[in-house]
Amino acid sequence: MQPADISRIAGSRNSRIFPIISPHVKYISLTPDYNMHRGWYFMQSCVHWLRSNLSNLPDISDEELNAAGETPSEDIYERLDKVTSLVVHHSATATGNARVFRALHRAVNGWDDIGYHFVIGNGTLSADGEIEPGRPVWAVGAHAREHNSDSIGICLVGNFCQTSPTRKQMASLMDLLTELMEDFSLTRSEILLHRDVPGCRTECPGDNLTVKEIIDALF
Repeated sequence: MQPADISRIAGSRNSRIFPIISPHVKYISLTPDYNMHRGWYFMQSCVHWLRSNLSNLPDISDEELNAAGETPSEDIYERLDKVTSLVVHHSATATGNARVFRALHRAVNGWDDIGYHFVIGNGTLSADGEIEPGRPVWAVGAHAREHNSDSIGICLVGNFCQTSPTRKQMASLMDLLTELMEDFSLTRSEILLHRDVPGCRTECPGDNLTVKEIIDALF
């Protein structure tokens, strides 16, 4: 399946989300005060996060952890055949961003890339409500077991067993879901929580984020 041909992001309520030139990633948030600090700062925060939060890190150097946070070559991905659902996750961590989760999934889980297609920040290692691209939107993810090949995964940073998404996270989630539903001709019934995906035994994304809450905010 070819990526959706999107010339603009229509209906974005506050212009947080814009398309970029890449034919593979059509959605990205632009947050200048955070983007200007990318590079060294985010590489260092990535290593610090992993070393501070994980006890099962393999014997790996800081340089290797930094490298694991980089976007891999596009030739590693399989293409989605068809998108039939949008799956919403939480990170189950208080902090994080796309780079941290990419390094975690690659260095610790041994995956080719981050499992999700999008990560929505909570103001810790990225801006509150910032949408960061993960895997290309056309690529098979690693977030919903047997349904990886027909779904897009969206992860909100936070542990929603203990707290709730921020208002900015929810606003960005609504914007992103609206655009993805339009681009892939989906309906609200095809928005799923991770725990509602057949074959997935999980509490994700916790009790403080429900499908009803998402649907009510969308319509």
